[in-house]
Amino acid sequence: MKASDFLVQCLEAEGVEYIFGIPGEENIDLMDSLTRSNIRFILTRHEQAAAFMADAYGRLTGRPGVCLATLGPGATNLITGVANAHLDRSPLLALTGQASRMRLHKESHQNVDTIKQFEGITKYNQQILHGRIISEVVRKSFQLATMESSGAVHLQLPEDVAQSTIEEAKPLPKPRLAAPLVHPTLLTEASALITDAKRPVLLVGNGVIRRRAWDAVKAFVDHTHLPMVNTFMAKGVLPFNHPQNLFTVGGRPYAEGLRPLQEADLILAIGFDLVEYDPETWNQDASRRVIHIHETPVETDRHFPVAVELVGEIQHTLTELTKLLRSRVMAPEHAAVRERRLAELQSIPSEAERMPRHVMWTLTSDLPEDAILLSDVGLHKLWVSRWFQPKAPGQTIIYNGLASMGASLPGAIASKLVYPHRPVVVVSGDGGFLMNSQELETARRLGLAFTVIVFNDKTYSLIKKHQEDSHLAVTEIHFTNPNFEEYARSFGIEHRRAHTPEEFKQHLESAIASNTLNLLEVVL
Repeated sequence: MKASDFLVQCLEAEGVEYIFGIPGEENIDLMDSLTRSNIRFILTRHEQAAAFMADAYGRLTGRPGVCLATLGPGATNLITGVANAHLDRSPLLALTGQASRMRLHKESHQNVDTIKQFEGITKYNQQILHGRIISEVVRKSFQLATMESSGAVHLQLPEDVAQSTIEEAKPLPKPRLAAPLVHPTLLTEASALITDAKRPVLLVGNGVIRRRAWDAVKAFVDHTHLPMVNTFMAKGVLPFNHPQNLFTVGGRPYAEGLRPLQEADLILAIGFDLVEYDPETWNQDASRRVIHIHETPVETDRHFPVAVELVGEIQHTLTELTKLLRSRVMAPEHAAVRERRLAELQSIPSEAERMPRHVMWTLTSDLPEDAILLSDVGLHKLWVSRWFQPKAPGQTIIYNGLASMGASLPGAIASKLVYPHRPVVVVSGDGGFLMNSQELETARRLGLAFTVIVFNDKTYSLIKKHQEDSHLAVTEIHFTNPNFEEYARSFGIEHRRAHTPEEFKQHLESAIASNTLNLLEVVL
């Protein structure tokens, strides 16, 4: 059996549906093996975009998305997307080619040590040294990629190994794995802390989305009546109108009076990863104690003082903790924060925010309940995070760990492959959009239908805001754009342009109804 054929068999056994990437000379044997497989290869226009597609696939399915590149520049192009998955805890497998082992010891064409380059951004990083070990390294890769905290793994396949012949072999079976359960003594200790606290609040993070634990969180809130905030990556766990919903936290803090965590004396951090929201921002004096509820131990941080650590399956932990608690009235401080936040969400404090807020309100009200929204990175990410209110959890993708610009358009392609019958909308700035806009061709070639909203202000607006807030010179953040109408038409896709909230609402409705690929330009 050819080693590359066996690798494909192992990937099939793991349930791989798609591989996103660009072939090269050193992985043509693997590409040939894929032609005899049920796995669909998605040819992209840039390896970085392939990694972003694999990232989004992993977020939406909970199974590792797979991306492929050749050696040298192909492999290095994957790195940003792999790092993005690493910090956002998205299960992903990167496959890269490599030169024959006979020339790895010396200077040779396109030969760089990509194993070292992937070392700091993966949970597992292995060169396949012989065809006989393929079943072991593939099974280990998928197991580690999906175990909490999930993340990226990398396998490198030298061309001579891919071409080699091995004895008949079989993929390894997938064992059934279960998360540990929290000891009852710790649950009792945590319930006592919650009962004694005057102003406890839930901080719900990305782990709840990864483990699909949102129903357990909502049931816990409905029983205890404890107030809840969510990070950028956990939007939608509570409905907008839920009385215990104190909305989203993250990034720079809100103004005084709008900060639920600062009004708390005990934080129940559920599925919260510290990368989501630096504890120093909301617990600078470390006076707020924390109950850590997750499937992995907590990262050490002096601003995150853990009183009790409940490491185990999140759903089981919350179910058992619920049995030990009574419902209570929300503290008046948090009730006041909710009222002030509701008023802020419905306000237009400046003319500069009029159009962005109307866009977010329209997306909130007009998107279908099953719509998937992906936010790119820039000032608009704060608009989506704070003002957009999804109708359900697990359907809003906000890149918040590495926070890489240019991820949303490739992510939309993967989203539409996973859920072909659901509306998919991208919200992007003009800076991030043009970093991977070449993937419009990929989407068009695949016949995918979704809407890309691009805010056109010819500025890296988030950097501008930081410069202004820091009382520094506003410099080197302005650029020009192509004519987006002509640009869209050059890819054979529809274009719409909105200058007013009314135009945006009309164009959004027609774009979604058209069931085609659309570029909706919002002029600021």
